[in-house]
Amino acid sequence: MKRGDRWLIVLALLLTGIGLVMVYSAGSFMAFMKYGDRDYFLRQQVIRTVLGLGVLAVCARIDIKRLEQAAPVMLGLAVALLGLVVVAGHMSNGATRWLRLGFASLQPTDIGRFAAVLFLAWWLKRRPIADLGFWRGLAPPLLLIAALAGLILKQPNLSSAGLLLITGFTMLFLAGARLRHLLVPVAAGAAIVAVALATHPYMMTRVRTFLGFVTGGDLDTRGAGYQLNQSLIAIGSGGLFGRGLGGGMQKLEFLPEAHTDFIFSIVAEELGLIGVTALFLVIALFLWRGLRVAARAADPFTSLLAGGLTVQLGLYAIANLAVATGLAPTTGLPLPFVSYGGSALLVNLAAAGLLYRISVANGEAEAFTRQRWGGRAA
Repeated sequence: MKRGDRWLIVLALLLTGIGLVMVYSAGSFMAFMKYGDRDYFLRQQVIRTVLGLGVLAVCARIDIKRLEQAAPVMLGLAVALLGLVVVAGHMSNGATRWLRLGFASLQPTDIGRFAAVLFLAWWLKRRPIADLGFWRGLAPPLLLIAALAGLILKQPNLSSAGLLLITGFTMLFLAGARLRHLLVPVAAGAAIVAVALATHPYMMTRVRTFLGFVTGGDLDTRGAGYQLNQSLIAIGSGGLFGRGLGGGMQKLEFLPEAHTDFIFSIVAEELGLIGVTALFLVIALFLWRGLRVAARAADPFTSLLAGGLTVQLGLYAIANLAVATGLAPTTGLPLPFVSYGGSALLVNLAAAGLLYRISVANGEAEAFTRQRWGGRAA
């Protein structure tokens, strides 16, 4: 087997290594206060990283044809898990998003978002939108995406459901869907978001806090805006070079979820502008290499799979960074490869392995770019 784009593996491992260091730095104090063990979060993350490296190795050598054939089965498994978590999931912080598996836990949303991209690539290869039109080509995958997003929203998890919808719309566009055909489902998605906000007061509170901050600079620092305020303090106090690795103050029970959702804020506080710029660069390079793989794939399944996985990782990164800097309402989305977490890390490393595997079979020409923009896709 010829060599693929090894930078995908290098960059994914680099981000994972940064995550290990920052999880320990951001979470050691909380681990000591909660478990009496400063190394608790680090040890858990190391175990997950080892498992993730195994998943990456398997995906980097997987038979793409067999993976393609397994897409419907994987989607069925994901739907079953998402349904199970709704009725028998573990609740934490007001949301039911986890399944207890003995000593470990699983977040089916991560399995669902991966399976959705895989299945959409499988479906769109066999039923080209350009040939079948709106009702036969576009409507069925739209209904599928909406159903999966509905199960995720039921947890409730509005942010992940929204990102799944955006990922799906992007894949449909890459597969040849006309922009005017996508306006209807976009409007429907906006209506669903409005209903979700109206029926979940805590979501509406977050949105109001965000809008108040953006439009008038008002921030409820003792209420709904407390977490964002502490995040901005951490980012602002980092300056150019930061306080030094391990020298951050906001992780000392000032900033909640410092080692998970707001790990970027600790990176900014401890490593400063120089550190976050380097982090941005590594993430951007990974996403660029992923899009490059998608552009060079000649087979519709592999091109859509690579594009969907890359777009999904990029959306999660943008959403996490936007929340930490006050550019989006507070959500519970992790920073890919870097934040503390098990299911997300495994899925992200699997995505990196698949992107590498697809790159192995690619040529040098940007085959998919010609297919999408060369006039063959209407």
